[in-house]
Amino acid sequence: MPKFVRALPAVQWQPVLYYGALVLLFGFLLWWHLGTVPGNFSPTEEVAVLRSQHVHGIAVQPINAPFLLPLFGLLHVRPSVVSARLIATLVGLLTLSSFYWLVRAWHGQRAAVFGTLLFGTSAWFLHSARLGTPDVLLFGLLSLAACGLWFKRRGTALPVLLGLVLAAALLYVPGMVWFIVAGVVWQWKTIDRIFKRHLWMVTAGGALLLAIVAPLGLAIYHRPALAKLLAGLPMYGWPKPFDALRHIVEVPLQFFWRGPSWPEHWLGRLPILNALCLAMFFLGVYAYAKHVRLVRTQLMGVILVVGSVLAGLGGGVTTTVIVPFVFILVAAGVGLLLDRWFTVFPRNQIAQSVGLGLVGLAVAASAWNGYRHYFVAWPAAPQTRSVFSVPQAAISGTIRK
Repeated sequence: MPKFVRALPAVQWQPVLYYGALVLLFGFLLWWHLGTVPGNFSPTEEVAVLRSQHVHGIAVQPINAPFLLPLFGLLHVRPSVVSARLIATLVGLLTLSSFYWLVRAWHGQRAAVFGTLLFGTSAWFLHSARLGTPDVLLFGLLSLAACGLWFKRRGTALPVLLGLVLAAALLYVPGMVWFIVAGVVWQWKTIDRIFKRHLWMVTAGGALLLAIVAPLGLAIYHRPALAKLLAGLPMYGWPKPFDALRHIVEVPLQFFWRGPSWPEHWLGRLPILNALCLAMFFLGVYAYAKHVRLVRTQLMGVILVVGSVLAGLGGGVTTTVIVPFVFILVAAGVGLLLDRWFTVFPRNQIAQSVGLGLVGLAVAASAWNGYRHYFVAWPAAPQTRSVFSVPQAAISGTIRK
């Protein structure tokens, strides 16, 4: 049998096996005890369920409609608050798929596997993807970036259509309009090339975009205050300049110094990144700083800065919007570490295996830390119990009444 034929199955099935194993692992983490960890439900989850009961109510105030509309359909099948958490987990799986694909395209297979494990088992991801609130939609910016890279790599029309539809959906999410407008201005030459090469697909995608955004425009016309909320700006007055600057600076500090005071979403004031992720983050920053002219470096910089500003202003945008991109830097750090190790030992299979094994053990320890944080420590905290005080029966009794 020719050598290339023997190698073909490995080339085809190895990424599929990696991806399948990751899906099984994260499916377990996202769906295990979904309705019981933590016990009861939060008022924010209750609001999301109650807002999703009637299409008319969503049309009047369509903020976060991409979360509320699927929940409306699911409530007719399963009238439970767990339905809201199930929608969030599906968004979480899409986010992990986009994350894996982006890191694999930018930093290789090893960084993609280890980076996705670090991100998917991080406490912040589990909090976001298992909580039945629209905050998880802020992860959608990562999927939009993946569509852009997909088009740049393949040049086909499908990512154009998906990107336009996704951009239209994200316009319903507070703060996303700034990223979309910045992306259009920044990549105008690429967009102009898309118009010339895929006119029919752009036309179809543009028509879908207008159809999706039309209800939003109508709602803003009747209630202009919605525009301020969609922009991710403070609804009840701007903070003083010094306070605003302090809050903006606190956003990046949440990753390595002091986390947010948000019992619904976090445990105490622990930093978002653990020791391993923090070390890999600085390695990733070093790797990106050496290539400041790359498009992805500029993309990361814009998203991290704009996201920090919006989160610091205290509108409808939270730190969730920049967390996936911080973990891309973490994955880049893992990739740089392994690349340097394999450069030192280019032919020594034993040394390479030892390096992979040590990184694997460190990632496993990080995953265990995230698991203990979310499934053990956080539900037992008194602050968490005080927030998650709404029983399932109280909400189920009001659904579709």
